[in-house]
Amino acid sequence: MDGFIDFDKAVEAEANLRLKHIENLSSASALIILSAATWLAWPALTAAMNGGSLLSGIGYSIILLAWGVLVQDLAVMDEKSRSKIGAASTIAYLPILVLAGSTLNENISHQIGAGLLVIVSYYLFKTSRNILRGDMDVMRFRAVMGFLGLVLASSLVKSETMYFQSIFIIIGLYLTSKDWFGHDEQRENRKKFDTRLNQIEQRMLELKSIGAAVDQAGSLVVTAREEGHRDPEWGMRLLDDAEEDIERSLSLAGDVEAIRADTLATIETAEEIAPIIKRPRKAFEMAEREVELGSLREGESLYRQAKKRATEVVEWWQKAEDAIREGAALIAKSPHAQNNLSELLTESKKKLNAEQPKKAFEYAKVIPDQISASGEASEIAEASLKEANRQLKSADGIVKSSLQERLDRAQKALDSGDHAQAKGLAEGVSREIVAEREAMEDVRRALRQKVHLITQWSGRDDASDWDTRLVEIEEQADQKQWTHAATLLDRMTRDLDSEGKASDEVSELLDFIKTEWNSLRNQCDTASIKPTDEERRSTEESIGLAIEAHKAGRADEALEALGLADGFMERLRRRV
Repeated sequence: MDGFIDFDKAVEAEANLRLKHIENLSSASALIILSAATWLAWPALTAAMNGGSLLSGIGYSIILLAWGVLVQDLAVMDEKSRSKIGAASTIAYLPILVLAGSTLNENISHQIGAGLLVIVSYYLFKTSRNILRGDMDVMRFRAVMGFLGLVLASSLVKSETMYFQSIFIIIGLYLTSKDWFGHDEQRENRKKFDTRLNQIEQRMLELKSIGAAVDQAGSLVVTAREEGHRDPEWGMRLLDDAEEDIERSLSLAGDVEAIRADTLATIETAEEIAPIIKRPRKAFEMAEREVELGSLREGESLYRQAKKRATEVVEWWQKAEDAIREGAALIAKSPHAQNNLSELLTESKKKLNAEQPKKAFEYAKVIPDQISASGEASEIAEASLKEANRQLKSADGIVKSSLQERLDRAQKALDSGDHAQAKGLAEGVSREIVAEREAMEDVRRALRQKVHLITQWSGRDDASDWDTRLVEIEEQADQKQWTHAATLLDRMTRDLDSEGKASDEVSELLDFIKTEWNSLRNQCDTASIKPTDEERRSTEESIGLAIEAHKAGRADEALEALGLADGFMERLRRRV
């Protein structure tokens, strides 16, 4: 175990344990009640076996048996258990009341028992009413259960107390009938709904008689009539919406006619400017249809939409046509191909044909500015291309084929109207020519001083490697790959500088060790430490190895040998 506790599982386990205890308790209670019922019914059963009446003394036992069956449902009060308890209470309250009436003529002890039964019957009645209440379906179910209780109670009537028991039977019959014939919680709401529904229907008939458009409100009223009796609150909300729609329709009726006249005038003006347009008239006809059907709000919205379309045509159509003509003329006069602008002009024409003149104007109006900017860009690109050609012709000692191909592509881009690409290619060629010239000068200058370079690694063990690198630089220079050759040269000079710094550091350290060793060697002679001494001899060897490695350019080996020499010298210092 890692010490972790799952609290959810622990709570669930505890709840299940308690539920099990409750179920065990309810089962034990049921067994006790059933045992008591058997004990109570035993005299009646004995008398029946001897030829007596069975029903006269078994009534209370039957009640106990029924309760013993139902007591198990009291453990968990879920919906199913509540339904069972409600049904049992509805069935049982009247028979218990009738049984109480059968002992009213007995002695005082029987009358006390009858009083207790009346109290039990009352609480069963209250339980029945508290659980089984709601809509018509619940009331009908309660009525059916009450009828079963009524039948059972009728079978328990005795001739001696028939008068009192009959009164109880009549009360039960009244309550059952009341449940069956619709006395539920929504009865008052239904009455209010019916009254209001009749009033609204009467008003709608009056409005329709004078030609008012109330069709939408009528559909709401029809829905309310179908749904309202089942759910009066929902029906009242539908009637509220219907009344609101009626008021809105009446207020809109006068405004819609004014909007219609204004819209029609605007459409006629637009059709005079552009006879080919159809969208404003189509929206207007749809609005007319909606108004005829009584949908004033939709009709008003469509009228406004038609006016908006027509207003756009009136305001922008002529401007769009002028802009398109101007753009087409400028593109035709342009000395270079204007593919992008031609596509823009085509898109502008499509927008105009789609009856969107404002967008068509916005597309077409930028063409003059684009052509003007294109002219300036063309001049700049031509100047860049001319300068690149001049530099290429005057450039000697570099490979010109690839650069000439790029200039040819730049010329094609310029001819096709792609000035930005032409300018970029031309300027790129110019920059590369300058870079090649600078690299050529650097490499040639370095190769003229080749002897000075060679002296920096002559005598080193890796001199052949440096010679190979120099040969590679010369080969690139012979092929006129000046930029690559300059890169190789730069790498080689950096490496030489690095090696030179390391060599200088080794030289300084070697001089220091030599000076120290000269002094220490004299002290060793004084202290009678002979040259054959192991540590003195090792010091001499280490210094010698360091000198050889330094001359060969092996800085790491020289430093390692100097480190060994320093260690031997330290031991000798301790001895002198």
